[in-house]
Amino acid sequence: MNFQGVSPQLQETLTVFDRARTGAPLTTSEVAGELSVSRRTTYERLSQLSDQGLLQTKKVGAKARIWWRDSGTTGDLERRVRQQEIVTELGQYALADRDIESVLELACDGVAETLDTDYCKVLDLDEDGEELLLRAGVGWRDGIVGTATVSATDDDSQAAHTLATDEPIVVEDLQTERRFSGPDLLTNHDVRSGISVIIGTTDEPWGILGTHDTGPKVFDTHDVKFVQSVANILASAITRRADEERLVSQRARLVALTNLQEVVRVTTDAVIDQSTRSEIESVVCEHLAATDSYEFAWIGDVDHRSQTVRMRAEASVENYLDDITISVDPNDRSSDGPTGRALRTGETQTCHNIRADPTYEPWRDRARAYGYQSSAAIPISHEGTVYGVLNVYADRPEGISGRERTVITQLGEIVGHAIAAVERKRALMSDSVTELGFHVGDMGAMLDIDDVSGTVTFDETIPVSDGKYLVYGSVTRDGADLLETIVDRMEYWEGVEIHDWESDDVTSFEARLRDPPVLSALANAGGGVVEAGIDEGNYHMTLQLPPGGGVRSVIDTVQAVYPTAEMLTRRQTTREAVQAPSSALDISDELTDRQSAVLRAAYRAGFFEWPRTVSGEDVADSLDIAPPTFHQHLRKAEKHVFDALVPALL
Repeated sequence: MNFQGVSPQLQETLTVFDRARTGAPLTTSEVAGELSVSRRTTYERLSQLSDQGLLQTKKVGAKARIWWRDSGTTGDLERRVRQQEIVTELGQYALADRDIESVLELACDGVAETLDTDYCKVLDLDEDGEELLLRAGVGWRDGIVGTATVSATDDDSQAAHTLATDEPIVVEDLQTERRFSGPDLLTNHDVRSGISVIIGTTDEPWGILGTHDTGPKVFDTHDVKFVQSVANILASAITRRADEERLVSQRARLVALTNLQEVVRVTTDAVIDQSTRSEIESVVCEHLAATDSYEFAWIGDVDHRSQTVRMRAEASVENYLDDITISVDPNDRSSDGPTGRALRTGETQTCHNIRADPTYEPWRDRARAYGYQSSAAIPISHEGTVYGVLNVYADRPEGISGRERTVITQLGEIVGHAIAAVERKRALMSDSVTELGFHVGDMGAMLDIDDVSGTVTFDETIPVSDGKYLVYGSVTRDGADLLETIVDRMEYWEGVEIHDWESDDVTSFEARLRDPPVLSALANAGGGVVEAGIDEGNYHMTLQLPPGGGVRSVIDTVQAVYPTAEMLTRRQTTREAVQAPSSALDISDELTDRQSAVLRAAYRAGFFEWPRTVSGEDVADSLDIAPPTFHQHLRKAEKHVFDALVPALL
């Protein structure tokens, strides 16, 4: 009889027993005589065969020993040898450059064939440790593998019981089993017996290897050790593959980071040379898509009328948004993706392993079609104004994280600063502006209140950060209720502080807004509010925009927020002359956006009054900055003011 996996010398020794009467014992000397080798060599061979379970032995007398084979040993021996062969073959196969799925399938085939069982399975434990997926298997009904799940915690689950113990679980007959009743996966397939062992360690299990039969079955210790050996090989293969994938991912991220840093450098130089927002956006997308790290890139902004994202620039892809809708409305499910979240929160959003990310489900088919596995949505913003969102896509499952995420977030800030600079430059260089006048009648109906009286005047709007604005103005005593109702009924109004009444009729107020649609649209267009106010329920506003400043977008936004709004005027005019010494025109050029905001907020809040009506800490709190930062910016702004005004007075 030929046993694969047994050396030729040992097979030669076994043939001596094949020639003898089955079960007849032989002494070491008798076997040595048949083999024509020394008694010592013969004894070593016989001992190895005994250790492998291929021979039985016992001591006779003081020094003698006999050896024999049981009549029922041959089949058992063949099975044990076959088990050793499977373990060896699987180990060699797993060491080769194989994908894990094929290793799992080979293991299931080998275990079921060797133990003559109807089923074999590999269960993959999820990250939460709550559920096991039937990852691979043989014998199961069509469609079960890859979809069926088993609880990792239920008391009736053999798998759960296996995870909870250090030892393999052996079931000879499920009908008489008292530890558990068996999950649906087993009972629906008429399973009666089986073995289950952990793949991995008890503390950090990867999953479970199990083999089952439809009839009662007795498994010996060799069978259990065999299944455990296969599970150990699978654990090693899975760990090794995970380590390899981790190294590949680390190398890919390092390459991506190197590429990205170069893109940031080149893009920073390039955007400085661009004269329009469109040119900046196109350059950014083209540079990102040209690297090996990203498949394509696009930039979009918000259509405030429809509350959806629209395309502004794209590279290495065409018409990406044509047949999908991305919303920024938090009540719309299509706003749950990274783009919608980035625009709503002002923070970079990343998607890793898109095929498994539940928030990406509406766009998963699109991800497969375009061949990407991860993405990042980076808000393009500057000084609290969000101009849009930059999206990049990679074919790396681990995606954009760590230092790469930090750098690409900085790129969004660089682009935002560049856009703000060109918009500001365009506004300052042109004397021509577009003026829009709107009238909104019956604010009471819009706010669902019966009696609207009094006057509310909005004097100054100051962007703070992350879509926040401060609005300063005045209100008559009979208009105070209207102002407080606006805060209650309009979701982007966060609060208002009405100051002490300076006279019987009027006082000032400070309001806090977050992502107000009209102000955001104006900021994106480089425009501003000339005047605005509510008088006896009628809201009027006059807006100014620089040439090419997205007039249509602003009009659409106003009419979306105020459905009854009427546009009374739309005209080209010149910027009104500032009623101050001409040197004052140079002050705005000298001040940074932050210095200007600090100076204006301090002035409107009463910081320069005597006695002061607010402290520096109060103004800093309104601006969401630390008091030392407030004083630093204010001192620099004051210096610019006095540098411009004092020489003119001397």
